[in-house]
Amino acid sequence: MNPLADLPLRSRADLQRALLALVAPLERHASAGGARVRVGVTGAHYPDAAAELEGFARPLWGLAPLAAGGGSWPGWARWRRGLVNGTDPRHPEYWGDPAPGAQLLVEMAALALGLTLARGEVWDPLTPGERARVGAWLARINRVQCGDNNWLFFRVLVNVVLEEVGAPFGAGARDAALACLDEFYQGDGWYADGAVEDGRVQLDYYVPFALHFYGLIYAALRGGRDPQRAALYRERAALFARDFLHWFAPGGAAVPFGRSLTYRFAMGAFWGALAYAGVEALPWGVLRGLWLRHLRW
Repeated sequence: MNPLADLPLRSRADLQRALLALVAPLERHASAGGARVRVGVTGAHYPDAAAELEGFARPLWGLAPLAAGGGSWPGWARWRRGLVNGTDPRHPEYWGDPAPGAQLLVEMAALALGLTLARGEVWDPLTPGERARVGAWLARINRVQCGDNNWLFFRVLVNVVLEEVGAPFGAGARDAALACLDEFYQGDGWYADGAVEDGRVQLDYYVPFALHFYGLIYAALRGGRDPQRAALYRERAALFARDFLHWFAPGGAAVPFGRSLTYRFAMGAFWGALAYAGVEALPWGVLRGLWLRHLRW
C-alpha cells in the first residue's frame, strides 16, 4: 500500500505528512539498541551491518530538514539512543571503524546533517561523553580514503558540521577535499563525478543530487565563514539549473538516465536544495512547480 496515495503533495504540511508516513514503518524494524534498521534481505554489495546503518541514517535526509522547518517526529528519543550506541565501541551495535572506501563513510554525511539541522533533538540532549564519542567516530572519515568522486563531499560536510557543533574537526582534510572537488568542475554549471580519464566524463543525476546538492548545503551552512566558496557554489548551481530544467516533462516525469534511479525522490532534490541555499536560479514559482510536480509523479 502506498502511504502517499491520498496526499496531494502541494503544501509544506502535505510534505511533512508524507515524510512521516514514509518513515513510520521503519520503527518496527529497529534493533533493540536503536542503532540499526533491518527492513529485509537486500542486494547490496556491502555487509549487512552497513546496510542496517543505512536504514538508520538515510531517513535523516528528510527528518533533519523536517526538524529544521519546525516539524515534529515522535521517534527522536529512539534515534538518539541509536546514535549513542552505534558510536560506542563497547556496545554490541557499534557501527565499526570505517575502512577505506567503506559504505559507512556515505552514511556519515546524513548523520552529520542531523547534528546541525536537528540540533535540539539530536546533539544538544547528549551528555559531554556521548558528544565526544559521536564526534570522534565521525572524525574517522579524515583518517581513511574516500572515493575520488562525490564522496569527497561526505568528508567536507562532516567537518563543516563538527565545526558547527563545537567538536574537533579536520580543516586540512576538509580543504583538501574541496580542492579535489573543484578539479571535477567542467564549466557552465556541470561537474564530472570524478576525474576525467581518457576523455571520459561521468555525467548523470549524481551531478544535481550529489555534487550540487552537497555544495548547496555547504553554501547554506558555511556561507558566513566561507562566503567566497558559498557564492561560487550558488553561481554554479544557478547555471546548471538552466540546463537541468529540460530533464523534466510538464507533468513532473524525469529522464530515466544513469545510476541510482531507484532513489525515489533524488532526481528532484536539487530544486529543494536551491531553496534551502536561497538560490533563485529560476523564478521561485517555477522552482516550486518543478519540485512538486516531480514529487507527485
